[in-house]
This record gives sequence, structure tokens and C-alpha cells, in this order.
Amino acid sequence: MNDWSDAEARVERAHQLYEQGRWPEAAAELRAAIEINPYNPSWHFNLGLTLEAMEDYARACEAFRVALDLEGDDIETLNCLGVNMTRQGRYAEALEYLGQIEQLDPTYEPSYCNRIITYSEMGLHEQADLMFYLARQVKDECPLCLYNIGNSLYARGQYRRAIACWQRTAALDDHLQARLRIAEAYWAKGDLVRAKRYYLRQLAHSGEDVDILLDYGELLMEMGQATEAEAKFRRVLELAPETAAAHYCLGELAAGLDHVEAAIRSFRTTLKLDPAYCGAHAKLAGLLIRKGRVQEAAKHILAELRRCGDDTAMLQELGQLLLDAHLTRHANTVLRRLVSLAPDDPHAQHNLAVSFFKMDRLPEGIRHCRRALKLKPEYPLALYNLAIAHLKMGQLPRARRYAARALTIAPRDENIRELSKRLGVRGFWSKLRGLYLARRRRRLRRGGK
Repeated sequence: MNDWSDAEARVERAHQLYEQGRWPEAAAELRAAIEINPYNPSWHFNLGLTLEAMEDYARACEAFRVALDLEGDDIETLNCLGVNMTRQGRYAEALEYLGQIEQLDPTYEPSYCNRIITYSEMGLHEQADLMFYLARQVKDECPLCLYNIGNSLYARGQYRRAIACWQRTAALDDHLQARLRIAEAYWAKGDLVRAKRYYLRQLAHSGEDVDILLDYGELLMEMGQATEAEAKFRRVLELAPETAAAHYCLGELAAGLDHVEAAIRSFRTTLKLDPAYCGAHAKLAGLLIRKGRVQEAAKHILAELRRCGDDTAMLQELGQLLLDAHLTRHANTVLRRLVSLAPDDPHAQHNLAVSFFKMDRLPEGIRHCRRALKLKPEYPLALYNLAIAHLKMGQLPRARRYAARALTIAPRDENIRELSKRLGVRGFWSKLRGLYLARRRRRLRRGGK
């Protein structure tokens, strides 16, 4: 067999391997064939498709570019380049290649369909709408276009319209995951019953997919159906025992039921499988604090801090955990970072104030408490802590004023009631009732009704 015949045989073998899902071997055969004959554009194109299947999008683009150089303005190659550039977040290049297709053949509908994805990922949803309109001029009802514009509408919070698009998608093409997206949209809308119905339809259609089972289990948790949710997570572990997310969710369920030791075991297993699992260190730390194991909890809080970066929600949670663990100086450091990232968050301002109060730095605590109140005027806990701080500083009139405001907003809060009693403060409704009774007594003395 000569070199040319050997190259052809390798390409044929690569095709068979590709069909079997043995993509690295297929790529190796194609590279060997290309080494013999580097001037066949279809072999470079097939190598690009194989690398794309391996999710090696950068090298796929290199192969497609070589194919394009050899074959000129091939529309399929341009389309593949556009798709794989989008997958890498190289949106300007993606739009350039997909735009070239429109110049070559305005009736090639995938160029519009794929630009819906690109513009949606860029947040340019009006441009995505335009591409959808142009695609419909070529093909009135393309299920993939409907699916993609549904994703754009979902990103904009237009859940009703997204659902309508995906319902039509499912009617046209049963293989796209339209039912799953409909379930997610109903969940986002807060219609949990319909979301559950569509998750069940998707599971019936696709079988026991681990990712869908996990999402469905989390929906059941939100619906308060703990037993059913636990069954789904345990089923995930039967199918894929190393799934850290399932152990994490079981930990959350156990913690919610106050099964502290079971929750601790689940979160430890989560971290054993994935030491960087988001939130697992924080959840475990919270449980360890409840058990009085503060030093052990502190290690997990620090591990979560190293992982979370500038995640404001996680910084808020960790700051609170550090306050609960009486690690006040560490809490203050974390909360100052949080306030620098989210200065308009009243809860962040208040928690930072609490850390200053615990460190006996009352003026700084008062300043941040007042900032919290500017952002959220009816914030009884901030008012209560301001009253306490002014009381400690011997500023009784101010303490009474803040306690009175807190009592008016939260008249049944026991701590606020106790503080108000100590300061001789009555709430608004109590004062109003007192005025009413005093007026009634005066009228009775005058013989009035």
C-alpha cells in the first residue's frame, strides 16, 4: 500500500472511530493522514469536527481555518468557525465569520440562528431579536432558532414568551431539551407545580439523567417535599456514587431537619469528593459552630474565604459565621471587604456595624448602622443596635429615640420591648392608645360620652 492509499485508509478508519465515539483515536488517524497529504480541505474539516466533539474548541478552530485557507469561502466551514469562536467567548470573530456567510448566501439560515446565540451571550438581545426575524424570512419555524431565542428571552426575564418559544420547539423537535428549559422558566416564575410537571416529562423522555435528577431534587426541596427530594438525591448516588452535588443536597436536607451529625457527614463527603465545592466549607462551619467546635469551624471558614473571591453572598454568609463564632476581628475584615464591594447593601452595613460594636469601637459601629438605615429606613434590628450603642455612650435621649422607632416598627419583638421598657419608651400605638384613653377620661369627667 502506497502513502496515498494509506492516508485514505486512515481517514476511513477515523470515520468509523468517530461514529463509535472514540474521538482521540479518530483525531490521531486524521492527523496521520494529513501528514501524508496536508492539502485535502475535507480532512482538516473532519479533524475540526472531531476536536469539536472532544470540546477542544481552540484546536478545532485551527483545523477549520486551515480547511478554509485551502477551500476558500466554504459556508459550512465558516459556520463551524463562528460556532466554535462563540464557544470560546470570542464573539467579535464569531460574528465576523457568520456575517461572511450572509454575504455569500443570505438564504443560509444557520448563520442567523447561530448569531442569536452569539448576541444573546453578549447581552445584545435586540440584535438577537433581529437575527430571529431574519431567520424566519428564510425558514418560518426552525426549532433551533425558537430554542435559541427562548434562551435570550429567558435571560431578559421574559419567562412567559420564552416558554411559548420552547413549547413550539418541543412540538417541532422532540430531541431538543425544550421541556427542561420550560421547567426552569416556570421555576424562575415561581410556578413550582408546573415546573415539577415539566421536569417529570423531561425525565420520562430522556431517562434518569443525573443533572436533571439533581435539579428536580432541588425543586422538590424548595417545594418542601423533603422525602421525595431525598429519594432523588439517593437515586443520583446509585447512578453516580461520586456526585458531590448529591451529597451536598443531602447535607442541606439533613441540616433543615436539624439532623446535625448526618448533615456534617454529608458535607464532609462532599468536600472529600470535591475540596473546592462552593458553599460546602461554609455549611460545615455553621454546623460545627452549633456543636461548639469553633476552632475546627474556623479552618473551614478560611478555606471558603480562599475559594470564594469576591462573591458577595458568600462573604455575607462567612461574615455572619465569624460573628457567630465570636471571631470578631476576622469577621470585621471580611465584612469591610463586603461593604467595599456592595456599599448599598443595608445588611452588609449592619453586620459590619455589629462587628465594630463587639470590638467596642462604638462610633464606627454607629456610623455603619446609620448607613444601613439610610438604605433601609425601617430596619428594626439596626435601630435596636443603635439604641444599645447610644445607651452605652450615655446618650439617653438618642437611645430612647431609636428604641421608640424600633418599637413602632416591631412592637412584638421581645428584645426591643425589653430595651424600651428599660428606657421608659412606649411605641407609637401605645402612645396613641394612651392619648385615646386620656381623652375618654376627660370627656367622662365632663359628663360627655
